[in-house]
Amino acid sequence: MNYVKHLNGFFERISGDSCLNPYHISLYLALFRLWNLNRFAGKFRINRTELMVLSKINSVNTYAKCMKELDRWGYIRYSPSANRHSGSEVSCIRFDTGSYTGSDTGNNTGDHTGSDTLFKRENNTKDKQDSPEKFEYGERKKDHKSNGYNVNNDKDYSEPL
Repeated sequence: MNYVKHLNGFFERISGDSCLNPYHISLYLALFRLWNLNRFAGKFRINRTELMVLSKINSVNTYAKCMKELDRWGYIRYSPSANRHSGSEVSCIRFDTGSYTGSDTGNNTGDHTGSDTLFKRENNTKDKQDSPEKFEYGERKKDHKSNGYNVNNDKDYSEPL
């Protein structure tokens, strides 16, 4: 798992997603922190109270809504628990390669054998997902346009500094 590539892939993905609001982004970054603390495990258990504190969300309803929407929109896989003491399970989608982590051990640095399934965002006409995003085979198509920051996006983070 390449931490920098994943975050760059996440921010690239959210830049064209008009559905997300600051609550979604804050909650995802809190989940990413917990995923990192769990050594990028395929699935990990979460604690609602801890996540609400980390993401600065004060409403249980907002938290639940954002978790379900992040799951539905393909940012995470969320399995809520009926038992308050056991905690819900979350699997994060890898944005450094565009693949689902359910079968990944998390110690991969970007070289995939093809055993992971590529994810494609679901088209749900009921949601505000009608933005013109360009996804193909789980990854965003490269537009060779300037990103407005005058930064080269084709960096190889596997090379030493």
